[in-house]
Amino acid sequence: MNAALKLCALAALLAQLLALPALAQDRRVALVIGNSAYKNAPALPNTVNDARDTAEALRKVGFEVVDGVDLDKRGMDTALFRFARLARDADAVMFYYAGHGFQFNGENFLVPVEARIDDEVSVQYETLKLSEVITALGFAKGVKIMVLDACRNNPFVAQLSKNQATRSFSVGTGLAPIARAQGMVTAYATQANDVAADGSGRNSPFTAALVQEMRQPGLEIATMFRRVQKAVYDATGGKQTPELSLSLLGDFYLNREETDADIWRRLRSSDDVAEIKAFIQRFPASFFAVDAKTRLDLLERRSVSASERERLENEFAARERALLERLRQAEKSRQQAASDLADRDAGKTDAKGAAPLPVDAPRQAPVALAPAVKPSDAGERERLARELAQREQELTALEAEKVRLSQERLERERAVAAMINSGGVVKELTAPEKPLLPSVRPPRQEPQPQERTVVDRRSSDTLGGSDASAPARGSKNRRPGGARDCTEELMRAQLGDGGGSSLQGCR
Repeated sequence: MNAALKLCALAALLAQLLALPALAQDRRVALVIGNSAYKNAPALPNTVNDARDTAEALRKVGFEVVDGVDLDKRGMDTALFRFARLARDADAVMFYYAGHGFQFNGENFLVPVEARIDDEVSVQYETLKLSEVITALGFAKGVKIMVLDACRNNPFVAQLSKNQATRSFSVGTGLAPIARAQGMVTAYATQANDVAADGSGRNSPFTAALVQEMRQPGLEIATMFRRVQKAVYDATGGKQTPELSLSLLGDFYLNREETDADIWRRLRSSDDVAEIKAFIQRFPASFFAVDAKTRLDLLERRSVSASERERLENEFAARERALLERLRQAEKSRQQAASDLADRDAGKTDAKGAAPLPVDAPRQAPVALAPAVKPSDAGERERLARELAQREQELTALEAEKVRLSQERLERERAVAAMINSGGVVKELTAPEKPLLPSVRPPRQEPQPQERTVVDRRSSDTLGGSDASAPARGSKNRRPGGARDCTEELMRAQLGDGGGSSLQGCR
């Protein structure tokens, strides 16, 4: 058991050791300094803004930043020391400086805010040598970047010229060229031995362009600085051209976020409206912004269409339910009317509601013949026939309304489909998505009429008719000579009292 535990612990330790290089991968460290409030030189209006904006941009692209503004000599030395410690074995390091800088005897110096530059001795001990920064950058194992927005007008030239101490004394404007080192990128705000502009806005022209380009993902560093060069050249009307010295064996990207092309490749088939809106907002000038707007418009139309479809579904469902209920009620009324008329014609009840006598009941000679059919009986039958005809007409009208409702639904769905771009997302409807309303009325079969005659011995009323399954006959099916005449002929034939000559017309 102990051996097994030890083996597991050893495996876990080995896994951690193997993971250490991965955890340490791509360490990025930057030192950012911006000096503005000089005590013995003209103040610079925007260098603090330049440093702060650059530091923020570097943090967003994954750099651990050591930064400071308006630093004296001790502050600059301390910041450089911290940076050098962090830079050891880092995969990428960057130094950014905005402030006064000058060249003296071919060497470059950065000026702390309290420095008093009177002679070459003060140059050596009151300033920070740029070579010391290069030494700190050298502790990194990866890419080394130095950005100098310090080629401002040298305010110490006159003072240094008065106190020349050596024959080798030389002071000039701007910064001197720096020897190219393997794996290093050096970007100057302007060309060597030239002067960079402070700018009238929040940032200098160079830093404004640099911060803007660092926000763009997927730019290789050489491409990024070439874009900075063009932006500064255009902003200054050709008066200032940044200079780049680059000695890299491979590509390097400051901003490793997905590019607009990478993001759109992932979103091009997405239905997430919020993501596509965010893409358009983030990349308004992107080549793919037009495609994104087209996709967004299509999705919004689809959303409106889906909402409209749902509303139509609910509306037509309610109308269909109401129509079905009316159809059921109408069919029920029709069946009742047909049943009443069939019962009346079959002689199941007489005018008084009494049950008829059987046909084989013993016959008794009537004392006197009563009227064959009372007028009220004929009128009742006519009323039932009219009622059945009305029910038939109502059902026919409802069936027609059912067809119109289905057609209306189909046309409305086609109109909704037409709202969407004809790119094939929603195809044109050729039939309703739901079946048409089911028929409430069962298919009717033509009845086989069976004539029969029943004699009511008590009332001497005779009712004749066809099979009860026959639907309403209506006025056009009435027998020739009227219901009363046919009834009398049938009664006389039953009693053997002659007659029957007109029965053929009654059948």
